[in-house]
Amino acid sequence: KNDEKTSPFLQQMVDQTKGTYLSVPSGAAQVGGALSEVLMSVFLPPPSIRSEMNLPKLHNVDFRARCFETGESIDVAHICNQCLSIFKERPKEVCLTCGAKVRKISKSGSNATKKMKLK
Repeated sequence: KNDEKTSPFLQQMVDQTKGTYLSVPSGAAQVGGALSEVLMSVFLPPPSIRSEMNLPKLHNVDFRARCFETGESIDVAHICNQCLSIFKERPKEVCLTCGAKVRKISKSGSNATKKMKLK
C-alpha cells in the first residue's frame, strides 16, 4: 500500500530485519477502541511465536534511493563526495547534510560533477 503517511525507510528496515509492519488507517483503530488489542496481539508475542502467527506481510517494498532533501524516490542523483548523501538536484554551495563545500563545475570538465544512475 502506498499511502502518503507510510514511511519507505521504515518499510525497508522492516523488510531487511524480517520484522512486522502494521499500517493502521488514521483513526480506524482508535474509534472502536481496539488499538491496544491490535498492538498487543501483533507486537507483544515473542519473536519465536510470531513465526507461527498470521501477521501482515510487506509485498511491495520500494528500494529505490530517496533524495535526502525532498524524500522523493529517484533514479538519477547527485551524491555528496564527503557524506554520500543523495540529492535530486545539485546543492548550490554546501551539502545540506554535512555542510561540505560543493565544488564549482569547471569548464574543462576535470572537476565536473557527474550524475550517477542508481540501481
